[in-house]
Amino acid sequence: GDLGISHNTVHDYVRLMEDMFLLGVAYLKEDGKILYRREKKIFIRDPFLAISLSKLLGADLSRAALLEWVVQEHILREFGEVYFWRNGLEVDVISGKLKVEVKAGKPHRRYPRDVTVLSEEDIPAFLLNLRR
Repeated sequence: GDLGISHNTVHDYVRLMEDMFLLGVAYLKEDGKILYRREKKIFIRDPFLAISLSKLLGADLSRAALLEWVVQEHILREFGEVYFWRNGLEVDVISGKLKVEVKAGKPHRRYPRDVTVLSEEDIPAFLLNLRR
């Protein structure tokens, strides 16, 4: 709205960039239901592209966001789906029974037992061992 672009046009552009494997979309999932009309997380699928765009546009790229996008992309490739959950507490990635929260620093909250909380140091080993 602030840019003077209709939400239909934005939706069409996001779909086009999804089809080109530039962007991924994680939908909100609550109680086993996917809520397509509610908030979404749009992530850049290629870290090189994300870093290049941020430099080209002079925008700051959060390391935490980049780490989350890398985990989302790997899980999307392995499982074919990526969702998220938010209800006061956020789980960044849900795919099947897998629930992952990515933290650039130390987690400040306690997460449910079935949520894997990854620090930056944990990510490489987690992704290396990621299997359906």
